[in-house]
Amino acid sequence: MTVSTVVPSRPMRAGTRVSRFLRGLWYFWGKMVITWTLWLAFGVRVEGREFEPRRGGFLVAANHASALDPLLVGGALHRKVYFMARDDLFRIPVLGAWLRSMGVFPVRRGQPDRKALRTSMSLLEQGEGVVIFPEGTRSRDGRLRDPEPGAAMIALRTGALVLPAAVVGSHRILPKGARWPRFRRVTVRFGPPFAVPRIDGRLDHAVLAEWGDRIMDAIEAMLPPDQRRGR
Repeated sequence: MTVSTVVPSRPMRAGTRVSRFLRGLWYFWGKMVITWTLWLAFGVRVEGREFEPRRGGFLVAANHASALDPLLVGGALHRKVYFMARDDLFRIPVLGAWLRSMGVFPVRRGQPDRKALRTSMSLLEQGEGVVIFPEGTRSRDGRLRDPEPGAAMIALRTGALVLPAAVVGSHRILPKGARWPRFRRVTVRFGPPFAVPRIDGRLDHAVLAEWGDRIMDAIEAMLPPDQRRGR
């Protein structure tokens, strides 16, 4: 019989506790301001909030048709969540610092970014929530696109619950290429979370494609016909 030795964890220093409290306070204050602004401007409606896991790591997978989607999805959730954003935004002095303070971390677009994947998986394993847009980029016409492999890979490597989210109508507010928002109503819908098996070994293309499609199907089921994939 193997006897394991339990090493007591070090107590958290007072300065660390204060720092974490202040970061949390800053996040929820910023979220409140942004959320109320968007809700008042666009009459945002949230459906399926009861499906959000109350504890434990979970991966929110949402469609992406507007630059406002991260703010809309994050504002519709009760818990603090983390996002990826393209790395060039972090080189803008004030914006980059603000993004980091709001739980956003960089990802290199157009190439596999192992650091961003590791960050996502580490957060999920720590019991946090991570939001990802499986399409990888915004849709120009609001229609759901085929997924990149990143979302399925993160889910399969961690076995985290996947919470599907559908953002309806945001492509009419701030579509790709638009400079100024148009005032349209938006709905954010959450569906029942589903489990994904954890796979530690090799992930072949067929497995990634299968689970990528399952994730997208769950999102698509909550979208209106004009935002579903054209098949």
